[in-house]
Amino acid sequence: MTSRRNFLQQAGLATAASSLLPNAKSAMTFVHHVLFWAKNPGNEAEKAQLLAALKQLGTLPMIQQAHVGRPIITEFDKGATDGSYTFSVVLVFDNATKESEYLYHPLHKKFIDDNKHLWGKVQVIDSELL
Repeated sequence: MTSRRNFLQQAGLATAASSLLPNAKSAMTFVHHVLFWAKNPGNEAEKAQLLAALKQLGTLPMIQQAHVGRPIITEFDKGATDGSYTFSVVLVFDNATKESEYLYHPLHKKFIDDNKHLWGKVQVIDSELL
C-alpha cells in the first residue's frame, strides 16, 4: 500500500516532469545555465547577497522561467556530479535573441557590477533545443 507521503512525492514528480515534455518546445527553446562559485564560500552574508541578486534577475520580462538552486548530489550519480559550485541559475528564453536582450539589459549589467566581487569563478552553458 502506498503511503500518503509517497503518493504526494510521486504526484509532485509527475507534475514537475510534465513541464519538461517535448510538446513544451516553445517554453524550453533556449536555456542559459550559469554556475557560480562563491569567492568566500564560508561567508554566509556574501552568499545571501549573491543569492538575492540572482533571484532578482529572474524577474525580467524576456525570461520564460527561472530557477536558482544549490548543488544536490544523490547516491546514484555522486561519481559524475560536480557539487563544487555554490549556486546554479537556469534561465529559459524563447530564443537566442531574447537571451541577448537579457545579457545587455541594464539590470543584468548592474548585477555583474554590484556582485562580481562575490564570485571566484563563473561557468556559462547555453543550449538550444534540437
